[in-house]
Amino acid sequence: MTLLFTARLAGTQEEMGAQHGRLVADEARALLAFYRTMPERALAGGEGVLGKAVVRAAATALQARLSRERPAELAARSRAFARAAGLPEAASLRTLATMDSLQNCVALVARAALGPFAEGLALRAAVPACSSVIAWGSATADGELLFARNFDFPGVGVWDAAPAFVVCAETGGQRYGFFTTRGADTPVVTVVNEAGLVFAPHTRFHRDVTFGGAMIVDLVHDLARRAESIADAIRIARERPASSSWGIAVGSSREKAACVLELAGPHVEVVRPAGDSLVCTNRYRNPALQPRELARSQAWAVHSDRREQRLRALVDGRPAPLVAEDLARFLGDREVSGARRHFGSVAQPTNVHAAVVAPSACRALVGVDRAPTCEGSWAEVRWSWDAPAAAWQVAPRDDVAAPHSSATRHVHAAARAFEGAHDVATARGELDHAIAAAPDDPSLRLAAAWLALADRAETPAVDHVRAGLALERDPYRRGQLLLWGTRAARRVDPGQALRWRGELDGLAGVDDLRAEARRRWHGKPRINLMLVDAY
Repeated sequence: MTLLFTARLAGTQEEMGAQHGRLVADEARALLAFYRTMPERALAGGEGVLGKAVVRAAATALQARLSRERPAELAARSRAFARAAGLPEAASLRTLATMDSLQNCVALVARAALGPFAEGLALRAAVPACSSVIAWGSATADGELLFARNFDFPGVGVWDAAPAFVVCAETGGQRYGFFTTRGADTPVVTVVNEAGLVFAPHTRFHRDVTFGGAMIVDLVHDLARRAESIADAIRIARERPASSSWGIAVGSSREKAACVLELAGPHVEVVRPAGDSLVCTNRYRNPALQPRELARSQAWAVHSDRREQRLRALVDGRPAPLVAEDLARFLGDREVSGARRHFGSVAQPTNVHAAVVAPSACRALVGVDRAPTCEGSWAEVRWSWDAPAAAWQVAPRDDVAAPHSSATRHVHAAARAFEGAHDVATARGELDHAIAAAPDDPSLRLAAAWLALADRAETPAVDHVRAGLALERDPYRRGQLLLWGTRAARRVDPGQALRWRGELDGLAGVDDLRAEARRRWHGKPRINLMLVDAY
């Protein structure tokens, strides 16, 4: 556990970039190494040298194209940051487009209709699964706006290692602050400005992405430094449409209002709430964008929809008006379909940032423990737009969330081993420990079955499926167990394989899994622990 690194930068964008680079040089070098290899880890994890080289070349080309079209002052900031931190400029600038390039790779492959390859690529690239909940008016104790956000990302051990909050006081411009990890000059994860606006982008997948356009980091940068209202935010988003596919949750404390800006290449649509709260996850909600949304499987929809439904139920079922601590605990919720789950819930093992921002009070609660940061230790920061960071109040808060359990610690280690290095053996061992600590969690059995199959260990996979089915009541997750149990049992217990296939054929609401069961399958599963899916 660490406390919170804070900094206040001032001057032009270029001057602020240099100031920040000098402060975080060591961490910036480690982050650059992580981001430079992220495309091949995300898109070609477990593949050979050739597959990784192809992915690296494609991602680099997309990143370079987006980097060439950046606003001059923001590009100057990034170059100054790189020079001050001792980083190679070209590589450093390209990595800022990593998420845009990953999402666009998926869309371009899907548009090319490359069949199973496209499905496997889409599954592996479906990395973030973030959740935000915004409340105000009658929903909060003082009527003021609260903005809670989980950032789920395959950077366990990297992004959660050194949480940071950085304020930018641009010469002649509006001041804004961003929550990040130390070493990242990226105002893009959770951002607040002095007009009381908060912004949080969420990954989406859509066919209508483009080769050019705005990188998400630059778009949110512009929103933070220029927007003073929701109308401003909509106008700025339409000035230079994003290259990729995003849903940006926006809360305005001055207006006591919120919306989601849904972006897909040239398209900008707006989703507004019906009452005094709004929940945002990872699916398009505007009817104009839904027909061309990409989803590799029903698991993507299940995961996103269940998190949205659970957060909505927590807000609507509140026994009293909400305070910041309530929303922080919502971010750590594990309840889905009557079971506590380490995979597939609002709280996920790859949750590397969690924050609740009260913009009108210049106050935030921030998870500062290792992932999942929505659990364990938190810090409270009270900042001033005018005062230096040394004058801000930063205090530990150990009363916000429960400590990490033994199961959570082992799931953390499993996710880090698998998502970071594709180390199946280590991940399997850690999940075995997690199952011993949380024997009633069916999601652990599903993940353990996939990893066993990835290790060509059919008998342990069958054992995990059998144990999972004894616990699982959710139809879709049960269908996943039946599908992979059938595949695992074909050689070691053919009779059991037939029985499980029969149950799958009679299960409602799992048409995609039944179709998948009819496919010829061999080899190892392509696993996405964050999405809770395999191909």
